[in-house]
Amino acid sequence: MKTLQAASISEDNYFNNLLGNDIVKIAKDIRDAHGKDAETGDMTTPVDDILDSIEELKTADNATQAQMVMYSKLFKINFTKMDSYEFKTFTDILQRYSDLCKPVKGNGRGKRKR
Repeated sequence: MKTLQAASISEDNYFNNLLGNDIVKIAKDIRDAHGKDAETGDMTTPVDDILDSIEELKTADNATQAQMVMYSKLFKINFTKMDSYEFKTFTDILQRYSDLCKPVKGNGRGKRKR
């Protein structure tokens, strides 16, 4: 009896799956047909960009290189085109501002007056 129940297909599930497959095909055809329109969005989604960034971070050799990959994505800067002086200046600026953005020590209440 359990084998028969496992082999049976729910009518709702069958038609939902069939309809879902048809909708996916239709949506793909529409996207392909309107890919060159001016109002059409980019083919790459923000999720694709994030996944690419994560893959690049995985291949980084050290923490500094991983930070530079992150900053290059964030600021859209190509660090390979920078000379050593520009790179050093950029890292100094980041170091200064990262020191300013550190959270305040303690719980933020300060000392209690008695």
